[in-house]
Amino acid sequence: MFKSLVRCYSTALPNKQTVLPRFTFPVANTSISLINKNLSKYLNNKHEKITLNGHINRKPRIRSTLGFVHLRDENGDEIQLFATPNTTSDAIFKLLKEVSVEDSISVSGYIQSKESKANKQEVELVIEDFHILNPSNLEAARLEKLKQSSPKDIPPQFRYLQLRTPFFQNALRTRSKISKLIRDILIENHNFVEIETPLLFKSTPEGAREFLVPTRSSKFYALPQSPQQYKQILMSSGFTKYFQLAKCFRDEDLRSDRQPEFTQIDLEMSFINNSDQIGLVVEDLIHNIWNKIGNKSTYKVNSIGNLERITNFDGLQFEKLDYIDALTKYGIDKPDLRYNLEFENLQDYFVNENNEFPIVEACILRNAGHIPKSFTDGLNFKRKPFVWMIKNEEDKLIQNKVKGIYVKNANYNLDLNIGDVIAISTRSEFPYENPTPLGKFRQLTIQEFPDKYKRPIEENGKLITNYNHDVIVGSWVVNFPLFNPVELESDIYPKYDYTKFQSTHHPFTMCKIEDYDLLETDPLKVRGEHYDLVINGVEIGGGSRRIHDSELQNYIFRNILKINNIDELFGHLLKALSMGCPPHAGLAIGFDRLCAMIIGSSSIKDVIAFPKNQSGVDPVVDSPTQVNREVLSEYHITVNK
Repeated sequence: MFKSLVRCYSTALPNKQTVLPRFTFPVANTSISLINKNLSKYLNNKHEKITLNGHINRKPRIRSTLGFVHLRDENGDEIQLFATPNTTSDAIFKLLKEVSVEDSISVSGYIQSKESKANKQEVELVIEDFHILNPSNLEAARLEKLKQSSPKDIPPQFRYLQLRTPFFQNALRTRSKISKLIRDILIENHNFVEIETPLLFKSTPEGAREFLVPTRSSKFYALPQSPQQYKQILMSSGFTKYFQLAKCFRDEDLRSDRQPEFTQIDLEMSFINNSDQIGLVVEDLIHNIWNKIGNKSTYKVNSIGNLERITNFDGLQFEKLDYIDALTKYGIDKPDLRYNLEFENLQDYFVNENNEFPIVEACILRNAGHIPKSFTDGLNFKRKPFVWMIKNEEDKLIQNKVKGIYVKNANYNLDLNIGDVIAISTRSEFPYENPTPLGKFRQLTIQEFPDKYKRPIEENGKLITNYNHDVIVGSWVVNFPLFNPVELESDIYPKYDYTKFQSTHHPFTMCKIEDYDLLETDPLKVRGEHYDLVINGVEIGGGSRRIHDSELQNYIFRNILKINNIDELFGHLLKALSMGCPPHAGLAIGFDRLCAMIIGSSSIKDVIAFPKNQSGVDPVVDSPTQVNREVLSEYHITVNK
């Protein structure tokens, strides 16, 4: 695809006449956007020399008496450069014949109107002075084609070339605007203090695998999965409102929305007695980011199930959805509420032989017309729902049969019509599967029919159904179980060890006050004061009210989670909590994920300057790398190949 970038470098000092002019050049004194905003000023003052810096954006067209070059400046804007023998020297004409796409240049001249077939005034810069600051040694024509059609097809080892294209320029500039707005809102509106916490932490069990950092003392740091413990310690340090755009690290399998290092908007508030106080701050961020930078309105599901535009930002606006309702209605704890697809309970008509999964339920697609192949291909669960397509009153096409389900009452009536599709599956009374088989089916339905099952928008007493499906619909999912049973290896139906518990989110979450006694008698029935913010089926952020009582925290560690080396892992936190730490709560928002959604991308790689690939490799610098044995020996490390 590209010519080799490996060059044979001479051992001699490079030619002075070639190299030094690349370091001596006129600096830009304006930008293309400023020129376009003040056309009359520049058109009426041809004696004022204009200088622009940037890159060649298209293949130049240079003839004997005429030359056209297109420059792209630092903002990604483009302007045509024009040269004739009347304005440009022979030396510059000769130089223009050497330029190629993506050369770095500096150009000076004046602005004039150019011929345009459009009804708007267009201008060009007449070249009077021209400098090639650094030529590109890539195959220019190939690069130009990729740049204009699909910049993501530029090989990832040339990420810096991808980043020159308008798409990625917009992505990272949008990310920068969002980070500025976040700081402005949290500091100016809510009196938060931005504090950086250390990146060299200690190894503690918080859910995901850690990255370890060896030291020459035979001990290890760990890169933080989140600043969770440090920010709780800060709440014991007299800072009542903390935030940072925090770097976090997790050594886990990579997907489009995962990276080994990522950024989150991390915040914590003390003297908090309910989650609404956190929610108000977070919604202030979300509504402002989408309104001011995303140029989109935010919506909620109103009391009768329609979408309603949020115009009043006083108080919490997004609806609260119980975890159990989310799982039983939508089959997932981050449901996409733009779509009105809720499950129906069929226990009166069907029976499941597996008593641990007695609930039989269905998702009905009215007037779907067909069963997409993606349904059966995409349902990569051990146990799949079986799908019927109703062709007519007598003819039902069974796509997948679920072993153990049989009809108990043949007199059921689901009011099915020709073209309807019904998916039937089972679950336990309290679903620990997430998503459930029907939850996965619902997700695939949304992908297959993005406009068919949308909720109507209620506006000025009217229902609007014909609208862009990319509206922004948020909700808070609350009342999660504080603990889950440990899942065991199984064949078809999932199995659990109900005598062993793990934290649903993390071990620092407070229980619901009314469930406190259940911590001793039945931990699996305890609900946590955890809350997730879900937008368009994506978990944007999550948080909780924390345990600020050291004795209760110690009880959770020791008696429920059965952690043995508590003092070694969490002694620092327990000590900080025991010294008058106030009640506190917090939340973290996935900053990369939020930025990706704002620019309309499903991949957080698009808003990260130098992302890792699916193997965790940075293709630009080719990290991680091997380290020689001499260096490893200083850290008492032996690599077992």
